[in-house]
Amino acid sequence: MGKGVQVLNIKYILLTLLFIATVYFLKNSQLLYGFAYYIIPIFISFSTLLIFRGYLKEKYASILGEKYETIFIVLAGILPSYIMGFITGFGLNILAITPTQFIVNVLYFLGYYAMLELLRYNIVEYIKNLSLSHVILISLFIVILEVPFSKLLMFYPPFILEFISLISISIVYTIIASRYSFNQLLIVRLLTIFMTKLFPILPDMQWYIDIQITLLTSIIQLSILYLIFRYPFMNKRSFRSINIGKIVSKRVRLISNLGTALVIVLVLLFSISLFLGYRFLVISSSSMTPTLKVGDLVITEQTDDVGEGDVIAFMLKDKIVVHRIVKIDTSLSRAIYYTKGDALDTMDPWELSKENILGKVVFIVPYMGMPMIYMMGFFGDYITSVIATITFILALNMLYIAKELVQHI
Repeated sequence: MGKGVQVLNIKYILLTLLFIATVYFLKNSQLLYGFAYYIIPIFISFSTLLIFRGYLKEKYASILGEKYETIFIVLAGILPSYIMGFITGFGLNILAITPTQFIVNVLYFLGYYAMLELLRYNIVEYIKNLSLSHVILISLFIVILEVPFSKLLMFYPPFILEFISLISISIVYTIIASRYSFNQLLIVRLLTIFMTKLFPILPDMQWYIDIQITLLTSIIQLSILYLIFRYPFMNKRSFRSINIGKIVSKRVRLISNLGTALVIVLVLLFSISLFLGYRFLVISSSSMTPTLKVGDLVITEQTDDVGEGDVIAFMLKDKIVVHRIVKIDTSLSRAIYYTKGDALDTMDPWELSKENILGKVVFIVPYMGMPMIYMMGFFGDYITSVIATITFILALNMLYIAKELVQHI
């Protein structure tokens, strides 16, 4: 996997960074309006690429040096989102409402991302002997230049998770830059950006699903790169001569770390429990003291057999509450349930029907949910905290694979 003559140095890094900083400033300021907001950055971006084309011409000579490897990596970056789209649905991309808007946005985004990849490649070429810390710092630097300045200032919890996912995918491109030509890096990056951000019809996903898909995508791409680096497909050996058993054995060792195992267990446990009618809930208030304390993990079972004295979980607007049934009114056509927290003096003001009840508490694990309580203290709500936990586990697993990869660069 030759990378051509290494002719880039710190001078070209600084010049590229200057052009990128100019575009970044114009994008995040209010100096440009209308088409000038797009045309001037597009002109600067493509001018930068043309200026440095001479220094990279050997890398432009072969469009797809290892074409099958490039195709595998591109597909791994695109398919997870579109597969999820068949579950969540698809929608029209607001960046492609009209043909003119679509063309302008394509040139605008692809030009800027091409400049970012040029900077990334220059830095990687300059450092040469990369360590994992180098890879992380380079990836972090590129992401900072990629994210709008207004978002960086509003560093709220959901964006922290999005920022982690962006760094994970940026690490993939930094590792690609360390092993492949600039041409291949550019192809992988721009094709992925086009299909996942600019295509007229895109998967319609909630922000938290998008974050997990991005992290899973980075893990899949890094796993493919690991296999390619350890077992090059495009050499004198044919696919049949590759020891598949050995590859599988290595992969089993690679994914057997604690992070991956924990993700698998959590996903399986959560999926099976929902299928069987069980839920895992963390007590976050003291309204049920001393029966249930803050940080206790409770397991609820979906059942119609609930009566006075049972502790139930029920949906109240957009929150789940765990309280005890203290009274059931059966005088009407349907039963009305009244609840109360054990630590409270009065009954709850609301009336519940069976449709509100999610399940009856059947098991309590004291203080097992304390880590989630601390997460909720930072992220603000239960859903974001769960997403954050999964995000951190996936990010750690991604770093583990990246560490393995860096050793083979």
